[in-house]
Amino acid sequence: MSIKALASAVGLILVSTQATAQVAPQEDPFEAFESGANLESPNDSVIIPIVGAMESTGIIAGTVASKTGVGQADTQLVGFGAYSVNDSYIAFLGYYNFALSERWRMDISGLQAEFMDSTFYVDPVSGDASPADSGQPVDASYIQQDWFITFRYLLSEDHAAQSRLALHGGLPVDPEPIASTTFEVEPFYRAREVRARQGDNVHGKTLGISATLDRDTRDFWPSPSQGHHAYLKVDRDWGSDQRASYTRWEAQYSHYLDLGLSRWARQQTLALTAYLSDIPTWRKDDPSRQPDWFAQSVLGGSERLRGYGDERFNDRSALYYGAEYRAIPNWQPQNRLPFFNRYDFPWWQIAVFAELGNVEDRLALDDLHDGMKWSAGFGFRFFIERMVARADFGFSNEESLFHFTVNQPF
Repeated sequence: MSIKALASAVGLILVSTQATAQVAPQEDPFEAFESGANLESPNDSVIIPIVGAMESTGIIAGTVASKTGVGQADTQLVGFGAYSVNDSYIAFLGYYNFALSERWRMDISGLQAEFMDSTFYVDPVSGDASPADSGQPVDASYIQQDWFITFRYLLSEDHAAQSRLALHGGLPVDPEPIASTTFEVEPFYRAREVRARQGDNVHGKTLGISATLDRDTRDFWPSPSQGHHAYLKVDRDWGSDQRASYTRWEAQYSHYLDLGLSRWARQQTLALTAYLSDIPTWRKDDPSRQPDWFAQSVLGGSERLRGYGDERFNDRSALYYGAEYRAIPNWQPQNRLPFFNRYDFPWWQIAVFAELGNVEDRLALDDLHDGMKWSAGFGFRFFIERMVARADFGFSNEESLFHFTVNQPF
């Protein structure tokens, strides 16, 4: 579980669920704020209380706060804090879209969190940070630290198409692709500690730099109906006496097909995606050349294979396919409801998804396609104050999970 399990509840009063809340860590849980810089909002300061209950935290309460124009007109400062009855806590602070020059932007974010009752497929008893061979979950407390500094360079942007973007009810009036290409360099620090109920603790850490080339032609990032989004990312950790040196790359391509309007839906979209990850520096017979479990090629959690827990599958290589039907109903009553009508909340959305994925100890497409794991489910998305809050229910042949998070999965 991570900050995304809580941040997505913005503006919502959550109820208890008997499903285990599992959310995979995300490098930038408030990416929606930086991406939405060109979307005008009636409020430059937003404070939203959050109350919820989940199996891993019990009753939890907190606040998310956002303020635009801190230091520069287009910047966004985001803070989040929450505390639960079982002494779980989370603290997040992010500062986005600071202009270093006409084309360079910088983001800074930091997270400190501890979750007391979490479920993982890491085996602390043997000290081996890999999926338990028995396939049984491990109950443990979980400490997470994440720090990122992102330098983003705009290589190209379709200013003409962007200037024509006009919204009505939170959706484009005349959708058209808006192409942009960006390059990112991101120093990162990520640390994890799993404290098992029995056995030794498991520690993990990675410190390095990532580089990302991103191509985006979506017509509207909160809920695209056409275009595509593709990226190639390379992580490098030079290692130390306490951690392995490694290089990992990942690539993902997502395509969006407009299914048109219907008598009950304002927008219908079929979203398709494919993802591949590999660690070319991996040495199967030398664990010292393998990064810690959370820095490997992983599947499971709120982004890929949502019917499985966080990092349920981790190895050298990972392959993933996803398909999702999304629809925004004509019925949008939230602006007439007390409390919700205080916020910019133009639409909510339903989704149905199906997924396939697999991990292997070598990069071989034949092996990755053999015996793929499946996941399916449904969910809801809420576009509130320029952020997409997402609630997904995923199931598989192992378990059923309820995820709270932010942003579309792809």
